[in-house]
Amino acid sequence: MLFRKDLFFAKKYRAMSVFIQKLNPITGINDWIVQNEDYDYHQEVARASFADMLHDTERNQLYEKALIAAIDKMHLKGKKANVLDIGTGTGLLSMMAARNGADSIVACEAFKPMSECAKKIIKLNGYEDKIKVIHKRSTELTVGKDCDLTERCNILVTEVFDTELIGEGALSTFSHAHKTLLEEDCIVVPESATIFAQVIECPLVQDWNKCKDIFDEDGKLLIAVPKNITYCAGSSAVHDIQLSQMPTESINTIVSPIPVLRFDWSGRTPFVYERSTINSVKAEASGKVHAIFMWWELQMDTENKIILSCAPKWAHPLGKTNTESEIPWRDHWMQAVYYLAKDFTVEKGEELNLISCHDEYSLWFNISKDLKIIDMHYLNPICECGLHISFSRTRIGQINDNKRNKKYISLLQKHVSSESTVLILSDGFFTALAAAKMGAKKVYVIETSSICSRVLQDYINYNKLENVTIIRTINQLVKDNVQDINLVISEPYFTSSILPWDSLLFIYLLKGLQTCLTSDAKVFPQKAIVKAVCVQFKDLHKIRSPLVNCEGFLMDHFDKLIEESSDISDDNVEAQPLWEYPCVALTNEQEISMLDILNNPTTLQESSGCFQISSDLECNGIAIWIDWVHDGSVISTGPTEPIVVGEKIEWDIHTRQGVCLFPNTLKKAINYDFKFDFISGNILFKYKF
Repeated sequence: MLFRKDLFFAKKYRAMSVFIQKLNPITGINDWIVQNEDYDYHQEVARASFADMLHDTERNQLYEKALIAAIDKMHLKGKKANVLDIGTGTGLLSMMAARNGADSIVACEAFKPMSECAKKIIKLNGYEDKIKVIHKRSTELTVGKDCDLTERCNILVTEVFDTELIGEGALSTFSHAHKTLLEEDCIVVPESATIFAQVIECPLVQDWNKCKDIFDEDGKLLIAVPKNITYCAGSSAVHDIQLSQMPTESINTIVSPIPVLRFDWSGRTPFVYERSTINSVKAEASGKVHAIFMWWELQMDTENKIILSCAPKWAHPLGKTNTESEIPWRDHWMQAVYYLAKDFTVEKGEELNLISCHDEYSLWFNISKDLKIIDMHYLNPICECGLHISFSRTRIGQINDNKRNKKYISLLQKHVSSESTVLILSDGFFTALAAAKMGAKKVYVIETSSICSRVLQDYINYNKLENVTIIRTINQLVKDNVQDINLVISEPYFTSSILPWDSLLFIYLLKGLQTCLTSDAKVFPQKAIVKAVCVQFKDLHKIRSPLVNCEGFLMDHFDKLIEESSDISDDNVEAQPLWEYPCVALTNEQEISMLDILNNPTTLQESSGCFQISSDLECNGIAIWIDWVHDGSVISTGPTEPIVVGEKIEWDIHTRQGVCLFPNTLKKAINYDFKFDFISGNILFKYKF
């Protein structure tokens, strides 16, 4: 029986927390966990990327510059400047309008946490009497007496763009605003937008889309890619990356960047929700056409003098007069790669047709030498082979990684014989199918996903591997009384993995296989070594850094909101593809923990230590990865070159690393604790200054 005080706290606890089922990627089991009842709300706040945008100084200043021009233009006409701010977020653009002479401002924000936050920030900065904040979508606003807007506005300012420009519904937002909320002679900030495309040859990019055949060290074909995968149109889904971090020597420009689509937000021309354009161009270099690089720029003012560009470093307007470090960094607006279903060879000077298409929310591209024979099937690619649905772009690149594959082939050649019964315990590990070609008696592959299983079966059928069997669960192996497996090989990689150590699922799967293994069975990998290094990120830390002050406005309430939500919803370590985010090493790499896979940990594995920083650079992060040890060879998910203190780290381009981010501060020592509870499958990495 609960006493009154106990009952009070029990009710309070139930009100604050709930039990939910959540997949533990390390154990592969759905755990019942206690979670804040507003977890989804806090996660949405923490991941909203408002801070990332507000750290974009150029964006902020160009918006204000264009707002000043619009307000002044209305006043020169003898009219009041009545501003509508759609998607106000923190209220930054509305406050800019207020301090630059706008006569009235209505700011709408559909995301309630941000609309409440905006009200507090606007009041904190002394503009509550000039700005009216409404918690609604712009399409829900009403105009008239006793309505949201007493009259139509004559200035619209909004930022409703994503990497594809129109993916957040920009077309419908602007169209509705002009029909319902704005005067005919209004000014829109931004005025228009232009999409640019660059046709390129780049084997590195192609490796993220097309699988390659696998050969042994003598050049003999081991595993060929099935034709249905080779010729699959792929997916039209955007692949957004930081193109400026691509090695420029890997890119052969077939057609330099050209404007291909223009969007007029001013309302002077009708809004078109679907269209295609064709640009006739000449190849500037010979090579294979692999993909299209795409980005956009905003024309902020009516005179097209204020330009906000999202171009990579080699095409950015500031690139000709500024150093690379002065080109604005953005993570909310990146560049994108669009893959072509068919690559083909072109000669310098050859005529090409660049086809650019869009619907209400997305873009796609194609290249044709002859418009009369273009295959309409490839205009908007759809994956039919299953590979592009099953695996991420970076995973496909990982599958194509020659350096990794050579290590696996060497391992197989060393240990596979006619007496081998092999178990492949990894998702999409097509390289390991070579064991069947090397004479293994039997090869089992565990594949739980039906789509992945279909892709795998296509590989088996196409390569005529008669001694390979797909098993859907470990229990099936046990049920079939398989007891002669003497070689287990894994990368390891699993589609459920996010953080580097999530692939320790391999240990748990291995534990369920004990009755299937012979007493002398060989298992690879043999060890997992968790490593870390203290770094100074050039820009990445901004996505978690507090604002404090943004363009002269206090942002205390916003910082507090993000911090509280992050504490509730975020793990201490997050996954990021660090090759896209330059950083300098402040310490040597440090071994955090070594897990002996052959002698499975059974309870709790703990370690602690200290990073000693000798550099005078400010530390703003810790990067974490795993090295997998396979019979002496190492497959690393971290740096590709030895770390040198004070120099830039070169990261593996096909994996994501774990990252702890914190504000820039000068630190000489950072202590850490690492705990791996094998029973629960929980890993905890904590640091303190």
